[in-house]
Amino acid sequence: MLHRLVATTALSAAVASFTCAASPADAATASSGSTTSASADAVHRGLYGQQDPTYDGVYRQSLSIISLHTAHARIAPAAVQWLLRQQCANGRWTSFRADLTTTCGAGDSNATALAVIALRAIGDRAPAREGLSWLRRQQLANGGWEYSSGWGADSNSTGLVVQAFLAMGRHPGAVRSDGNSGLDFLRSLQVGCTAPTDQQGALDYQAESPLAPNNFATAQAAQAFQRTTLPVAPATSWTAASAPDCTGGTLGIPARAAVLNYLAGVLNANGGAIPSAFGGGDDIGATANAVLSLVAAGTARPSVKAAMATVASQARSFTVSKRKILPGAAALIALAEHATRGNPRDVSGLNLIAGIRASITR
Repeated sequence: MLHRLVATTALSAAVASFTCAASPADAATASSGSTTSASADAVHRGLYGQQDPTYDGVYRQSLSIISLHTAHARIAPAAVQWLLRQQCANGRWTSFRADLTTTCGAGDSNATALAVIALRAIGDRAPAREGLSWLRRQQLANGGWEYSSGWGADSNSTGLVVQAFLAMGRHPGAVRSDGNSGLDFLRSLQVGCTAPTDQQGALDYQAESPLAPNNFATAQAAQAFQRTTLPVAPATSWTAASAPDCTGGTLGIPARAAVLNYLAGVLNANGGAIPSAFGGGDDIGATANAVLSLVAAGTARPSVKAAMATVASQARSFTVSKRKILPGAAALIALAEHATRGNPRDVSGLNLIAGIRASITR
């Protein structure tokens, strides 16, 4: 479960502090809490955020680029170059390459998938295709993908890789290994009718017996079930969540509907939040991902509204720490704001777009 801890920490703990006016302008407003970009060597120049990038450098850079592009904000050429310099010779990305002159370490499917999505969004198709080719070669016989070699396939990684294929115009059901697709693997991790009613439809992180709900994994991987990729477009119509019908011993509704019903149920039971798996409090990253999954299907609008109220109320604590912005966290909330027709330039007084842009290392 270490990858789950790393992934959660990379997104939830990358928090930085800034205070800007909620202005349409994308230049950060100078204030006592504004981010100041630091001077750094070439390996860091162009990186969004001043935090140690060892575990989340490519991940947060890619999310930042996707969110800025979605908000029609200027993306610094140095930021794109940073991401391209991090790519390995065989097309993959690692979490972060501290020395660009040495051979790449083990590949990171999560970082690679998000880099593919980000570069495809801004039109850099050749490096995105190279990344996708590497991901294609990593598919396991069960149809899933693992975080890195030897970790075993998991739902988070598989969900992100499926989104990368979708971003590149590939149908995930057509990408198979030994006859199995990524969607087949995700369905194999779905909690079924032998579990209590309030657990049915959830996804586990990895295969175990019995399967048990993993909220962080479910919220992120559910987007792949909806055949959508980042950025998630606002819903044009809404339907109510559909509850499983276990009369025949199976969920009785499509897997994609069952996972959404589970997410809506968790949000409703916890005041519009996905509870943290690491003690008390809310997991705002998982909550934002649940929003993206529900919006992608146009399902459970009241649950989405409640979740976004929670996200907004905790936006500062999630994206601000020690007077520096955590761009990955800010980018995720910005994408949720876009999906719900909100304003990422004014989230409880925070201009997330300006904050991301101002965090770049020069």
